[in-house]
Amino acid sequence: MGLDITLYTAEQAAKNAEYDRACNEWYGDDNAENGETPYGRATEDERRAWSSTHNYTSADDVPSSAHPEHLFNRRYLRSSYNSGGFNHAVPDMIGSAGEAAYPDARGSLYWIFSPMGREWDGDAGDLAADDLPRLAECRERALSVVDALKSCDRLRVAEVGANIFSGPSSTTDDEALRLYRDQVAQGTVKPDEWWSNRDMDVFGDGLAVLAAVPGRGTLGNQVVHLIYRAGDDGFDSYVQSAEIVVEFIDEATELIRRDGGARISWSG
Repeated sequence: MGLDITLYTAEQAAKNAEYDRACNEWYGDDNAENGETPYGRATEDERRAWSSTHNYTSADDVPSSAHPEHLFNRRYLRSSYNSGGFNHAVPDMIGSAGEAAYPDARGSLYWIFSPMGREWDGDAGDLAADDLPRLAECRERALSVVDALKSCDRLRVAEVGANIFSGPSSTTDDEALRLYRDQVAQGTVKPDEWWSNRDMDVFGDGLAVLAAVPGRGTLGNQVVHLIYRAGDDGFDSYVQSAEIVVEFIDEATELIRRDGGARISWSG
């Protein structure tokens, strides 16, 4: 689960608006009684015929010019809800986490696009020529995130604590070591990959912990905050992500200039 940001052309957006209108007319009020909707009155053959002629139009995948293999592309951005998501990790590393409540801290996708002044629901994603100056401001913010990442100290926080649904843990140090060894022997845990379940967190090739601070977790539970410095591989991916955000904004700008409009769908 996470935030997905998708860029559609004006033509694609118009087709989807028509699809939404047709769906509302076809399915009608969800609370309609006695099947008094076109869908409710239709036969199975009529339903299949309707579905075959009404389709949602997907956005195009347009690879990044600089990083064509990256998950982000010129028409798609994403931030997962976990601690590895862009909206969590980038503010951590550039030192802005805590300046504003998640997910609005400086460096997040919400912060980058906040000059648009949108709530990103309903029709708020439609873009037109008068949005170009606001997009230019978003681009400057995205560039500032790229620069901040390239000069940052890469500090991150990992939370370690008992599962809130299982109650306090009584696992001893010997039991913890045996649990880890057993999971590795069974192949459940691969020592060079990050992995997590209710019993343990595995930190890939290892985590050079710089500090351990007892405190409160995201869900209010007691945890230990482990301060560490992000490794090169993972860190480079965030820098690339931020660079592709710039490309995404350039793509939106080009579509508006070419077609007179575009649409950003913000879902999560």
